[in-house]
Amino acid sequence: MRSKTVIHGIRWTLLTTILRRAISFVLFIFLAKWLSQADFGIYRSLSLILVIVTYFSNWGLDYHYLISTHKSRINLFVLLQIGLLSALGLAFLLMLTGRGIGYLYHSEVLGNILVWSGGYVIIEALRRVFRANAQKLLYFRELAIAETLNVLTYSVLCIVLIFFIREVWLFILLFYIGNLAELLYLGFKLPALPKAWIRRSFCFSRLRRSLGMMQQNSHFLLSVTVTNLVQIYSSNAPVLFLGTMVEPALMGIYFFATQLIAIPVGMLTTSISQVFFPILAKGDASANLAGIRRYTSLVLKIGIPALFAYALALQYLVPLIWNAKWLGSLPIIMYLVIFYGTSLLHHPISGIPFICRKPLWELGWNIVTLILRLAALAYGMREGYAYAVLLFCLVSAVMHLVFYFMSLQMLKANLKELTLYFLTHIPILLVFIGSSLYLQKFSTFYPALIVIMYIVYLAVAERESVKETLQLLKLRG
Repeated sequence: MRSKTVIHGIRWTLLTTILRRAISFVLFIFLAKWLSQADFGIYRSLSLILVIVTYFSNWGLDYHYLISTHKSRINLFVLLQIGLLSALGLAFLLMLTGRGIGYLYHSEVLGNILVWSGGYVIIEALRRVFRANAQKLLYFRELAIAETLNVLTYSVLCIVLIFFIREVWLFILLFYIGNLAELLYLGFKLPALPKAWIRRSFCFSRLRRSLGMMQQNSHFLLSVTVTNLVQIYSSNAPVLFLGTMVEPALMGIYFFATQLIAIPVGMLTTSISQVFFPILAKGDASANLAGIRRYTSLVLKIGIPALFAYALALQYLVPLIWNAKWLGSLPIIMYLVIFYGTSLLHHPISGIPFICRKPLWELGWNIVTLILRLAALAYGMREGYAYAVLLFCLVSAVMHLVFYFMSLQMLKANLKELTLYFLTHIPILLVFIGSSLYLQKFSTFYPALIVIMYIVYLAVAERESVKETLQLLKLRG
């Protein structure tokens, strides 16, 4: 593993992610006051539907380009051509089916917005091409700046405009404009693509060659595409699956909760996974295992406890900032700690099956996970939406750990040794979480005291872990 490249990439991405999350959180405070629960639900349903639609624009070619070791230029052109042509076809398809999808999710507004979402699909397809190229070239700094420009653009526009026009369609439009700003910046900063490539993208003879290349790699591309589609639907089943059964307002409450609890997790996993995938693809198994082991230690000692302490704080901050409007999200926030805490171990190494050329392993894992999650949600709805989310999070936690150890097996790790290493961290973690939850019912002072005691423990007994975390953030050393 190229340690300097990894640290430099993670540092740039992490620091800009902190900035983006800070900007987004300020915007989120206002949006949660200005927009309704139904508006939040419509936005979340729309964004997830479009994520699924745009996966059909690239057909796994971005992953193929990232891990390819030869013919990279040809693979990049194929990614561009197929992405552009597929996006145009998907845009037309949305015009025909958008209102029907909106009816399925109990929202006429959602259907009307989907009809006009073809432009976003085209922008997103091209953005994926440029992002893949930036990762391939290890342009992590430029990628981090582009993402920050994206967030800054739509956040500033939202603060200025939505105060006067408090409509969900305006927020969605401004979100599209942010993605366009990221696309244009990457196009300006990355090595220029040949101007003739756009014209050649519509050339029938070139298309035949691109389809021929796809046919040669059909097994890998199909596995990647199906895996990604199953994964996005599976991880967002509380919206995509239950959204067909309940009103958009409940989707809005779930989205509100996930936005809050995912802030610290997103800062870490986005930074690391974005850097890890191209680096792991170039590294050797022993170096990769050493890096994963170090990261696991930081997650168990610092990451999950910090996430839990943050969720405890939200139990008091949400009513303080938004009054009673979002009180229904409080139990869901605590349930989501289970999901996002274990995802800290799963998400950054999610590309290992592709790197090891074993995409069927991840496909199988995703299919089993999807079935278990849907079963948990369907059974949980007998008791209510919050209970369904709890069962979803518990099942997800188990499957995150299954994926973690499955990935280690692919890297030919000593599972017995690593399992024992993993288990040695669990007792202190359970004592920390269990004591905080128990003492919470007596007074807010007691769980706060537990958190302070844990921080003291880290400073005294885990100095190296704290130092390593601070070095990653470039706050020390």
